[in-house]
Amino acid sequence: MRASRAFKVVSAPIAIAALLATSISATSLAGAKNLEAKEIAAAMDRLEATRLSPVTVAAETDQDLALARAVEQTTRSLVRQQRKLTKMAKIEAKERKAELARLAAERLMRESRAMQFKIVIPPNLNLPATFTSPKRNPLPGTRTTAYFGQRGWRWHGGVHTGLDFDGYYGQSVKAAADGVVIARGWDGSYGYSVLIAHGGQVTTRYAHLSSIAVSVGDRVKAGEHIGKVGATGNATGTHLHFEVAIKDRFVNPFDWLRS
Repeated sequence: MRASRAFKVVSAPIAIAALLATSISATSLAGAKNLEAKEIAAAMDRLEATRLSPVTVAAETDQDLALARAVEQTTRSLVRQQRKLTKMAKIEAKERKAELARLAAERLMRESRAMQFKIVIPPNLNLPATFTSPKRNPLPGTRTTAYFGQRGWRWHGGVHTGLDFDGYYGQSVKAAADGVVIARGWDGSYGYSVLIAHGGQVTTRYAHLSSIAVSVGDRVKAGEHIGKVGATGNATGTHLHFEVAIKDRFVNPFDWLRS
């Protein structure tokens, strides 16, 4: 019984000392943690103060604005270049398409037998060596209903060799240029027609006429009356079929009249 009481008396101070030591350690740790937290907070405050200072904010704003302006200018420049390239590509594609169409038409003209122009000029006619006359529309004031080079079953050889002008029956047909009448009368699918030589191996034909007002050997001036519109020969309606040939080949009358 005495030994037990003695143990208790000895162990009590030890326990109290251990408790005090533990309390001191916890207090020291808490103090260290608080100090560290204060230092971190102070560092964050300094960093925030530096970042949000008026000078820093103004500098960052100027940099952002300068970068935004540079990006905008670059974007506008790229857009302008893209538009320019797109426009150039469209123009080149259009020109290429026109060139291919022209080459196809020329190839068709070369390969088609319908484009061969064969006419016998009377040997006793004195024709000019060169073409020097002004040109006139053979049926002014009318619209074109069929164009040169069109393909279809309606035309001999499947290719239209001239221009069709939509005139009314009996309308006056004019000579397209100065020249000499080298043929007139019935001409198969052309019906009543007139051929005029203009010099420089240029010949014009006026077909499907209802009447003819000139004779072989007559010299005519550009714009002079040579006949009247009709629907003779292979014609589905009243109109003038107008052809132009240079040497032994038909050419586009529209281009010839404008040249």
